[in-house]
Amino acid sequence: MKIGIVGAGRIGSELYKQAKSFGWDIKFVLRRDGIYRDLTQKVNSSESLPEYSEGLDVVFLAIPTLDDGKTALDYIQFFLGRNAGVVTCEKGALSNYFSELEKSLSRIGYSATVGGGTRMLRFLEERTSRGVTELHAVVNGTLNYILDEVSSGRSLGEVVEETRKLGYAEPGTENPLDVINKEAGEDVPMKSSILFNVCRFGNERIRARDMRVCRIGENELRKLLRESNNRRYIVSITKDNGEEDIIGGFRHKAGEWVVSAGFKNINENPLFLQLVPSGVNNAVIVCEGKYGIAGTYRLSGQGAGAGPTTASMIRDAMLVSQALKI
Repeated sequence: MKIGIVGAGRIGSELYKQAKSFGWDIKFVLRRDGIYRDLTQKVNSSESLPEYSEGLDVVFLAIPTLDDGKTALDYIQFFLGRNAGVVTCEKGALSNYFSELEKSLSRIGYSATVGGGTRMLRFLEERTSRGVTELHAVVNGTLNYILDEVSSGRSLGEVVEETRKLGYAEPGTENPLDVINKEAGEDVPMKSSILFNVCRFGNERIRARDMRVCRIGENELRKLLRESNNRRYIVSITKDNGEEDIIGGFRHKAGEWVVSAGFKNINENPLFLQLVPSGVNNAVIVCEGKYGIAGTYRLSGQGAGAGPTTASMIRDAMLVSQALKI
């Protein structure tokens, strides 16, 4: 398989190693300062990208979200226009420009944008065509890890520093409150938007940038730490417009559906008690039929880290490549 890689951070570097182990033909690695033959040898400027982009099977997009995903959108449309499939872990493009990409989804691998290695989106695409009435998910492994560890008796500062060293936290954060607000205010809205749009709850499409997130301050943080045993950051998609016991987060209406997220009291809903995973794991639970009469279904797996993310992207690349050859 002939591939290109855009981005050479933790994910991009791991993708390069995995692709080499499969014997794939890596045509280029695009870094900020130019085009590389591998991870170290620069061969040209980024302006030469078009000449390296012909005849590719799949391009991996492993860049941070910039300009609400517009940069990633441009890359995706550029490579799709050259008849290559695109596999991405970047969340901004699909969370803010889903309508622009919806007709091309069969040529885009996006499993790693939500749920890391769980392949949560593929699981939900199959389930949500069967009368789902509510969905609840833990989609941020970092926030789950922080609360899981703090509830076991560790200090917040120690745990947050550990998440940074392990690469679980978003870059550019300096203290625990910054880490929590950045994950809750940037990562979760994007993943929630992708969840809603990919599952096609109704005809309306939502955008992450339209969600108004309530940041938590020192007082809310102290309450959260006191109640860490009973709180997790949960995303819910329901038709219920009732009040919730929640710290921070957001509430967004889309047609008859409500998308809500925040540090929720897990004792408030029996489904939450089935949902809460350990460590950096992600999880989702869906109810089918009124009050779950047709069943409830749960999926859980590791949601943070380069390993699970790249594994999901590699699997997507194989599937996209096969689909393009049919």
